[in-house]
Amino acid sequence: MNKKKIFTILVTILFLAFLVYIFKDMSAEEFFSAFKMFSFKYLFWIVFLYYFTMYLRGIRWKALLMDNPKYSNWHLGAVFVVGSMLNSFLPARAGDIYRAYYLGENKQENKMKIFGSIILERTQDGISVFFILLFGVLFYCKNNPVILSAIYFFGFVFIGSMIAFYLIFKFNKIDIVCQKIEEVLEKIYLKKLSNVVKSLNKHANSFMEGFEVLDSWKLSLKSAVMSALIWGLECYIVFLVLASFNLNLPFSASLFVISLISFSAMLPSTSIFFGPYQAAYLIALGIYGVNKSTILAISLVHPVLIVTLLTIVGIYYLYKFNFSLDKIKEVQEQERATNEI
Repeated sequence: MNKKKIFTILVTILFLAFLVYIFKDMSAEEFFSAFKMFSFKYLFWIVFLYYFTMYLRGIRWKALLMDNPKYSNWHLGAVFVVGSMLNSFLPARAGDIYRAYYLGENKQENKMKIFGSIILERTQDGISVFFILLFGVLFYCKNNPVILSAIYFFGFVFIGSMIAFYLIFKFNKIDIVCQKIEEVLEKIYLKKLSNVVKSLNKHANSFMEGFEVLDSWKLSLKSAVMSALIWGLECYIVFLVLASFNLNLPFSASLFVISLISFSAMLPSTSIFFGPYQAAYLIALGIYGVNKSTILAISLVHPVLIVTLLTIVGIYYLYKFNFSLDKIKEVQEQERATNEI
């Protein structure tokens, strides 16, 4: 067992221990009565809107792939669903690797170029989540100058990083940046990490082809609008989930929830839906004084619902695409080999 896996297991145990401590005084009656609060009156709209966001993600991904006519919105949306399903059950974001691998094989495209478009897609998601958190904090803490100052500071740092990222691409300086990072890592004795950067630098040109959409303001705008729609609907879905538990909370609560659970998915854990996910819900809804039994119920129902929706459609398309589990294991082995260079 490698160090990364051990660290992931330890982080998961730490989160679970934290949750056990927080909820240790909750009785079984409180726990089950919280689930009884769930109403099915919004379920249709939750399901419909969630699947609709998958279609919008297909439109966005096509825009990031330069609106290439060989791709259809439905096909790309379906590939995204399968990738998201695999991310729910497999470690190391294997679903994203699957997406690049499958599309490269199926459409005879450069896999690193497709993976570059996926990285750009994830970057847009990160920007969207940041602004969602920003709006949530501004709504809730608009009279707190200290918090507002901190938000403005991190906002400038974040936007500055995005501008630097764009300029690196625009002037094709990725190889120089990678070389400088290699030198710094070697100086501080992080040779293994330096070798990983060196390996990525070998594929830099193919990888950066996935960012060529940044040269087209029309397609960049299209992908940005799709991102805004996707994450606006994601926030509304969370709002409906909260309303299903008879919680009369402001829309800002859903902004906090969606941003914190999105950030929690980035933490090392054996599952992106259990452990950090509940901790994120606890923080977000604790701000609004929601009792712990209701928070726990929501934080369990929401991920189970999402995983179920992904699995129903994901398994269908997984077999329709004729992509075997052996190939998924092969993709995982390739990713593991890359990390151990």
